[in-house]
Amino acid sequence: MRLSRSLHGLWRKAVRGPLKTLRARLRSAAAARAKGGLPVSVDWETELAVVPFEGRLPPPHAQCSVIEATRYPTRLHPLTVNSTTTEAMHYVPHTVDAPAMTLEHLVDQYWFPKLGLLVSQEARVWRHSFLGPFREGFLSSVKEIVDRPGPDGAPAPVFFPERLAGAPRIAEERLLIANSEKPNYGHYLLDMVPLIHLGARMRAPMLTWTLKPWQRSLIDRLNVPPGLIREIRPHPVFLEHAIVSNRHSGISSQNAHPQQKDVFAAILANVRKAAPGLETPKRVLVCRSLANSRNIVNRAEMIEALKPFGIVAVQPEKLSFDEQALTFANADVIVCEFGAATVNALFCRPDAKVVEIIAEGQHDPWSSHLLAMLGLEHVVLFQPQTEDALANAPRHMKDSPFSYAVDLAKLVETVRALTAA
Repeated sequence: MRLSRSLHGLWRKAVRGPLKTLRARLRSAAAARAKGGLPVSVDWETELAVVPFEGRLPPPHAQCSVIEATRYPTRLHPLTVNSTTTEAMHYVPHTVDAPAMTLEHLVDQYWFPKLGLLVSQEARVWRHSFLGPFREGFLSSVKEIVDRPGPDGAPAPVFFPERLAGAPRIAEERLLIANSEKPNYGHYLLDMVPLIHLGARMRAPMLTWTLKPWQRSLIDRLNVPPGLIREIRPHPVFLEHAIVSNRHSGISSQNAHPQQKDVFAAILANVRKAAPGLETPKRVLVCRSLANSRNIVNRAEMIEALKPFGIVAVQPEKLSFDEQALTFANADVIVCEFGAATVNALFCRPDAKVVEIIAEGQHDPWSSHLLAMLGLEHVVLFQPQTEDALANAPRHMKDSPFSYAVDLAKLVETVRALTAA
């Protein structure tokens, strides 16, 4: 596995990266010679008419709030070992602002894969159609958008809508339920699943890129009426009526909303009906794959150190969706490596205890907010990192792998204290 990971990294560096750069340069060169094109900008200004939510999709050029915003406090468990970096501020007690859930009715939009970008015919990128803070690099995945030197010599993105003349058109209203062609498990559960649940209740037609097997399994547990979700290949389409939500931007996965409890309680009830008698361990260690970018070098030793407490190691990606849900639902103690699988805490029982292992420098408190919203007993054990390690392996750089060791003595001490309580 490690050899495969190394070879893949070498291929990215020696082949994939240079080819991607070459293609971008060729497109930019072609754009410099081409006439026309529209300058691209993010639409932060357009105000849609605000209408009340009446159990149906809002009319064109309007928006409504389905779930109102709320606030809740976080806690700092006395057993927590906080980070020694500035990210420590995210784990001391504070108030979380959980966002509303809006529906927004846009007209005449191009929908692109990768990060689900919605771009108007005037080259305006809708502010809730991309995942996370906007970065210029998002546009590199759109072949119809290329960089052209601006007046100051800096590259400026230009959109050529005529190149999409043959794009398929979808005339009817469609609620978009994908914010990425390559969905992250955590983002999908927190951002998209509540929208799918809403769409199923409203019997609203929905649209998504081609679903993965685990997504289909999850949707089966949402009781979505047959035919309500249309899957399309991840190629650009023209949508005459696109229903989007502020949840597409990932704000709900950063600051989980209490509304999600009801959604996932309904899912868990259906999982229990579909998989009666499925036995799972009562205490689990949630491990990441060796092929992942965050790797614990003493994972084998950690597994052995936790065995005396009856803790069983599992890799969520090797489990079915039902097995993941029930593993978390039935466990009273969960030790987990920081990652998307922690979102399964949505299925935990109220008295579950969670110990989360995080390497310093992550600066991403989404799981802390989620567990605070759920009211679970949550201990965070930050693993110290040297300044060189933090500088040479940025935690949020794409394809930037790093490894770290867990303080096993501290972990064992923490688990002993929790299980003795």
